[in-house]
Amino acid sequence: MEKYSVVVTGKVADEAMRLLEPHCRVVCTKPYCAEDEFAALMAEVSADALIVRGVAGKVSKKIMQASGRLRVIAKHGVGTDNIDVAAATELGIPVLNTPEANFEAVAEHVLGMILCLAKDLSQQDARVRAGFWDKLNYRGAELNEKTLGLVGYGRIGRRLRELVAPLHMNVLVYDPYLPPVYRDTGVTWVDNLDKLLAASDIVSLHCPLTEQTRGMMGAGQFGLMKPGAFLVNTARGPIIDEAALIAALREKKIAGVGMDTFSTEPPANIAEIAAAGKALFTPHLGAATEEAFVRMGVGAAEGVLAVLRGGEAPAGSCVNRPR
Repeated sequence: MEKYSVVVTGKVADEAMRLLEPHCRVVCTKPYCAEDEFAALMAEVSADALIVRGVAGKVSKKIMQASGRLRVIAKHGVGTDNIDVAAATELGIPVLNTPEANFEAVAEHVLGMILCLAKDLSQQDARVRAGFWDKLNYRGAELNEKTLGLVGYGRIGRRLRELVAPLHMNVLVYDPYLPPVYRDTGVTWVDNLDKLLAASDIVSLHCPLTEQTRGMMGAGQFGLMKPGAFLVNTARGPIIDEAALIAALREKKIAGVGMDTFSTEPPANIAEIAAAGKALFTPHLGAATEEAFVRMGVGAAEGVLAVLRGGEAPAGSCVNRPR
């Protein structure tokens, strides 16, 4: 029996490869391929399926059409902003994701960033390594009874709310797209972003990148935040206007920022952000735990195989409605 041809942009877990290899010829590319190189590879291997990890820009219509046989695209993760979903829909190609795979990992990463910012852990570690001992002059911040503002209340936001419960934090939520049935009573709902920004000691972003959210955190929004507040972004980089962020840090409109995602990845302006004020950086690895890596790979592989075999994608994983 002829095997399906599957392209993976990067690598997936061994558990996922064991699912794919009996039925598929798997070709793993280097991450962040340029569009022409990517399209040429898709054509060369006559790809039936594509599993997306790191890509340069977006998986474009040109890439999708290159093989002439592409039947399914699966995101190794949740966010599909690096896939031209509209083009896939037009071409009749289902786009899948793994919605349950990584929310625990990301929520824990956010909590870690919040703690590091409040306790100044990365800077104090560097100071001790450099021979300093700042015990007498240092003052950190407690999270107890502080206000955490969640912009977006999907799986990650809801899990983060559970994780901070022992800290007795007050949790505010702004999510105009969440149906009322999902609006639980363990948080305080606000009807606009400005109210959340003005009241929060920590603001954590958990919304998708859309035309409405692109640049949503700009100069006006930073001007509303408390001077002692921290911003954490593990969602998508372009939600933050990075020039406005740099200005806000320099002018001490906010106390610091934790960033796992950036407008351009890898980013070119890290030194400028770091020089502007307190900043904590990780290279878009909030979901990169061993456990989540396996779940994302296995979920993507199962989705691809289901569609290639003529069946339905796993429940809740299809993000479009192909013609």
